[in-house]
Amino acid sequence: MFSSGFVTKRRLEGTIWVPMDFRSHLGRRIDPRHPPNLLIGAIVAIVGGVAVILWLNGAPGSIALAPVFASLIWALLREIDPDHEWSALIGAMLAGAWELTGKPSASAFALAGLMLAARLTTHTTGRRPLPIDLGFLTVLGVGIGFTVEGWAAGFGIALAIYLDERFRGTARLLAIGASAVTAIGTTVVATAAGAFPERVPDVVEYMSVAAGMAALGLLAREPATPLSQVDARHAAFIDRGRLHVSRSVVGILVFLMTVLTGAEAEGLITVIGALAIAVISNEVELIRRRTR
Repeated sequence: MFSSGFVTKRRLEGTIWVPMDFRSHLGRRIDPRHPPNLLIGAIVAIVGGVAVILWLNGAPGSIALAPVFASLIWALLREIDPDHEWSALIGAMLAGAWELTGKPSASAFALAGLMLAARLTTHTTGRRPLPIDLGFLTVLGVGIGFTVEGWAAGFGIALAIYLDERFRGTARLLAIGASAVTAIGTTVVATAAGAFPERVPDVVEYMSVAAGMAALGLLAREPATPLSQVDARHAAFIDRGRLHVSRSVVGILVFLMTVLTGAEAEGLITVIGALAIAVISNEVELIRRRTR
C-alpha cells in the first residue's frame, strides 16, 4: 500500500535510521530498546497488573482502562512536549494512579482524538496524511461525537486537518472536504446522541480555573525551539510554529471540555494535569537555555 522507507528517531545520543514499511503516515515508531520506552512499557504493565488485582477484588470492570489512559496521556504529552520524555512519563504515572482509584475519567475515545489532533498539527510524523489517513481521521472524528468531550475532540481533529493544510500552504480538496465532513458529522452525532447539555452546565469553578490557566499558559507562552526531529526520512526538526499552535489548540479544547462537562469535569483532571506538566516543562526548558 505504501512505499518502504526509513524512520529517523532522534535520541539524546544521536540519530538512528531504521528501515521499515509504512502503513500509515499517522503512526510513530516506538523503539523498544530506548530506555524511556522501556519505562512507559513498565508503567503500563504495572498499572495493568494492579488493575487486574483490583478487579478481582471487586473493583468495577472500567478499571481495566487504567493502562489505556496512562498510555494516552503519555502519547499526548509526547506530541505537545516532544523534547522532554520525562514529562510524558510523569503524566502517565499520575494518570495511571488516578484511574486506579476508581475516580471518574474522561472518554478514552475523546482522549485518543485529542492526541491525534495534536500529532497532526505538531506534525511529529513528518509525513503528509495519506487519503486513507484522512478517511480514518474523519470516521474517528465523527464516531467519537457521542459524548460532549468526544464532540470537542472530533472538532479538534477537523481543525487539525485544516491547519495541517494551511501550514503546508496548500488547500487540497480532499483534506478540506475531510475537515468539513468531520466538523459537521461529529456535531450531527453529538446532537443525535443528546451529548450537548440542555441547559448551561453547573461549572466546577476550580476545574475551570485550572483548565483555563493551563490553556492560557500553552497559548500565551511560546515553546522553546524544538530540538527533536520528526519521524520521517528527511529528519527535519519539529517546527516551533506548529508546536505552538498544537499546544494552543489542545489547551482550548480541554478548557471547552471542562466547561461543557459541568459537574462531571473531575474526569478531566488527568488531562488538565498533563497540560500543566507541559507548561511547567517548557518554563524549565526556557530557564535552562537562558542560564547555560
